[in-house]
Amino acid sequence: MTAKPVRIGIAGCGKIATSSQIPGFLKSPNARITALFDTDASRAEALRASKVPEARIFNDFEALIRSGEVDAVTLCTPNFLHHPMTLAALGAGLHVLCEKPMAATLREADEMVAASKRAGRVLQINQSCRYAPVYRRLADLVAQGEIGTVHHIRCMRSGGSSPDVGWSPGATWFVSKQAQGGVLLDIGIHMADIMRHIVGEVDRVSAIVDTRRPEIDVPDNVTALFRFQNGATGVLELSWTFPAGAGLLEIYGSAGTLRTGFAAAGIEVIKPGVPKPETRIDTPVDDGFSSYASFVAAIRGEAPSPTPGEYGRRALALCEAIALSSESRGFVAVDHAARAQAPRPA
Repeated sequence: MTAKPVRIGIAGCGKIATSSQIPGFLKSPNARITALFDTDASRAEALRASKVPEARIFNDFEALIRSGEVDAVTLCTPNFLHHPMTLAALGAGLHVLCEKPMAATLREADEMVAASKRAGRVLQINQSCRYAPVYRRLADLVAQGEIGTVHHIRCMRSGGSSPDVGWSPGATWFVSKQAQGGVLLDIGIHMADIMRHIVGEVDRVSAIVDTRRPEIDVPDNVTALFRFQNGATGVLELSWTFPAGAGLLEIYGSAGTLRTGFAAAGIEVIKPGVPKPETRIDTPVDDGFSSYASFVAAIRGEAPSPTPGEYGRRALALCEAIALSSESRGFVAVDHAARAQAPRPA
């Protein structure tokens, strides 16, 4: 078990680093941010001045991972860099927290998982919704039998703009095919994974993937139908072009319904009743459980990572099946095997 604080290097000083990763690591008494990497030196300098004045700045990733000043790196870089940077960091003997999606293909994901095992280092994927109190509570309620056997789950996540406009203005890689952007790998990788986490493994998928904005070359709308291995069904709806945003999740079971994102705060627990259904509100509690604290704990040998590379690979497999289904216009089986192969037509 590591006694000293884990030395963290932040690779990429953009929106996710400033809004989530750095604040998350600063809350951990067992972590210390010792380095910042970005190809834009001014951005790294500004971040150091405002958040981590003791961190050393690097403008070359290879120099960072060979510096001896970090035990781990967290990759806050565009999607297309996740695979090569993960392999490089693991090869240098470092632990890696990689933003989602972990890779563009299952072959790349499998290479990353294999590399972490060879190196004997932690590879954690930042599937951050898995740590959110509301989704953890929903999963717990289902597991506890609150609504009986799950028959159907529906998830909608939409907004009136893409991340390069609303979330991180000017970050055009979000809408670039070459950079592996698009709504499916940006939001779908989260919500498909949450649906799988709550209901169980998905057997096959049928989907429509659209690009409605004429000036971009990546998906900005997705509608997918899931058949879970336990017989349940699910619908995932994603959009960057709706007039207003929405974040809804509904779970229908044999003994009730759970839903969040509607008018009431928290989770609505709706149970059959006479003459009308009875509803209570379950308010999730934030107990401090986070991806960043979990990553540090895994490095220190205190607990296994809740979202290791294998977990990120399962999320990617769902997105790959969705994309292939839209191309084939039929159901596609989800590739659950940890090997380099694409989902096969069902």
